Amino acid sequence: MRLHRCAEIGCHELIKLGFDYCDKHYQLRMNSYHARLKQSEELQSKTLRGQHDKTLHDRQYNETVRPELGHEFYRTKQWKRISEYIKQRDMYVSSVDGRVYGKGDLIVDHIIPRRLLNTMAEQYDVSNLWLLTKAQHNHKTAIENKMSDNKLKHLSRDWWIKILKD
Repeated sequence: MRLHRCAEIGCHELIKLGFDYCDKHYQLRMNSYHARLKQSEELQSKTLRGQHDKTLHDRQYNETVRPELGHEFYRTKQWKRISEYIKQRDMYVSSVDGRVYGKGDLIVDHIIPRRLLNTMAEQYDVSNLWLLTKAQHNHKTAIENKMSDNKLKHLSRDWWIKILKD
């Protein structure tokens, strides 16, 4: 097998042909690359052009990818009406921390996940709906992904409040 030295200055490790860097230096370079890429994206999102590009990307994602994931439910007139009703019923107050938020800062969420509900009537049941901030919703979703469906069916609103407050 033919070998050559790592391209990093001062590194004398031998690696296979076809690779430029040893594993250690390759990982360092990739970490550096991802950090620079993230910094560049953050800077771009602060410009008008970057915000415009993000809006276009989000629009394209919503039109092509989301329907495939089963999110068309959230675009129906009935869901929009019920979600607005829940926001007004709860007076734009988060169900977890009891703070008032702006109209766009809250998400109407199913306490028992929608995929576990059998009928449309259950999916639109207002007793299974509550308001969460985006951060609380993301935290709840992450926890749901780690739990079994059987356990999720039996979790109460109070249990979720206790977990999400921590």
